[in-house]
Amino acid sequence: MTTNYNSRRGLPLVLVCLIVLLWSAAGMAAAPQNLSIVNNTGEDLLNIHLQRGKVTQFMRLDMQPGGSEEIENPGGTADLRLDTGLTLWTFSRVPLAQAESLTFGPKPDTLTLVTDKGDLRQFSAHMRSLLPDENSGPVCALDRFRPGMSMKDVCALLDQSPPLDDNDAVLTSLGFAGMVWAARLLPGHAENGKSDISRASGPDRLEHMELRRKLDATTLNKLLATLYAQGYAPWQAELPGLDMNFVEMPNSDTARHKEILQQVLDYFLSSGQGEATVMLAPAAMLPNLADADRPQSDVQLFTLTLRHSSKNLVVDVAAYQASEGGR
Repeated sequence: MTTNYNSRRGLPLVLVCLIVLLWSAAGMAAAPQNLSIVNNTGEDLLNIHLQRGKVTQFMRLDMQPGGSEEIENPGGTADLRLDTGLTLWTFSRVPLAQAESLTFGPKPDTLTLVTDKGDLRQFSAHMRSLLPDENSGPVCALDRFRPGMSMKDVCALLDQSPPLDDNDAVLTSLGFAGMVWAARLLPGHAENGKSDISRASGPDRLEHMELRRKLDATTLNKLLATLYAQGYAPWQAELPGLDMNFVEMPNSDTARHKEILQQVLDYFLSSGQGEATVMLAPAAMLPNLADADRPQSDVQLFTLTLRHSSKNLVVDVAAYQASEGGR
């Protein structure tokens, strides 16, 4: 009798322990899991757009070819839109809740999902190029866009519902230097005449632009020739093992600076590796820009990034007002 009585007394305790264990297991299952992202493509992976019903989420990657990183797995089943800067790849109904890793490539339109049980599933993408055929048109020219113009005016030149990235940038294409570029138009807003992209009152102006094409000598040379014809000159350049400030070069003029830059860029392109950046500014303003803490008059600057890993040429176009501090 004593044994049975103690057993009956111990039964609720056992049930409590089981419930606690079940709750703990459920809590562990619900805990956020890491998701490995691997870039086996030859492209830059800028961000992932996740669409689950009416819920939209972005994950910024900025991952060059061969890169990998771990992010928090959002779970569920979602449509993934991968942004490479030149193309949007959409993979439909990807079961993220089952995924332990996502590997993009080596084919541009292929995604391999590995589950937590080690199973492999493959998905194919619907691809949308941000670079239309060279002969297609019409394409808005860059001279119709200026950082600081209202986003209302910007969007009037574009499709009615262009895709956006995680920074609310409008993704489209523009013509410049006789070529079509994949364009990223980043909005901000003006406050007391100063640039501020904090979204407090909503984006209402064009903060800056980014243009992107595949990198090759012909494209680069056409771009530089166009900028030189518009009165721009080399200001600074950074290449593997070499930093240059053309304003500080003694006994040399703009023509000599262009010649030097062409030589080092030719060498860089032939090397086939590394990354280089070149900043250009209006030649007439270079001395003042180099010496002043802020521009004395409105100025638009071009920064070129040459990236061998993804064979990309990225052009950042930013405007600075005379009232803005710094560069």
